[in-house]
Amino acid sequence: MTKSDFFSGLSTSWDEEHARPEELEKLRRFAVHFRLTPGERVLDAGCGSGRLISLILEAVGAGGSLVELDFAPGMIDRARGKTDDDRVTFQVGDVHDLPLPDGDFDKVIALALLPHLDDHDKALREFHRVLKPGGLLVIAHQMGRDILDRHHAGSSGPVSRDLLPKNEILSRLLVSAGFSASKIVDEPDRYLAWARA
Repeated sequence: MTKSDFFSGLSTSWDEEHARPEELEKLRRFAVHFRLTPGERVLDAGCGSGRLISLILEAVGAGGSLVELDFAPGMIDRARGKTDDDRVTFQVGDVHDLPLPDGDFDKVIALALLPHLDDHDKALREFHRVLKPGGLLVIAHQMGRDILDRHHAGSSGPVSRDLLPKNEILSRLLVSAGFSASKIVDEPDRYLAWARA
């Protein structure tokens, strides 16, 4: 089973799990780390079932826009059902080869995505490519690296070996991809990395 098939198959249960009121409130509080501002154009990379749509649209306002991108068609189908707002476009695509133009985004948000990438270096270079100069990449997880790695290792299927890179490795990868001024926070309840293009 491919990862795309695996995540497409999870789309309904994933959506239901993250639609619980306590999960939505937890995500709303966590979203402050995305540092969104009005008027921004945002790529939600590996958007899953679209759980960030309303939060991002609220933050970027009438002048902002959002691209929801995921490699799992089932996830994109779920995301499409969340809005008909014309500020949002939906794209099935692979972050290793983004079907998007250079320098198009103010922010790239990668929530719960990084461990699932087969080639971190290639994906980070693609994120850098589609960001405007000075644009911000936000890598985010709602748990620390050790907890997340244990969670994946204990699961079955194609994600059991999906691990977050150690901080020093991620720092080197970000520099190699062209990013500067990166910062990484790894605490039990959050893992965050910010990097400027």
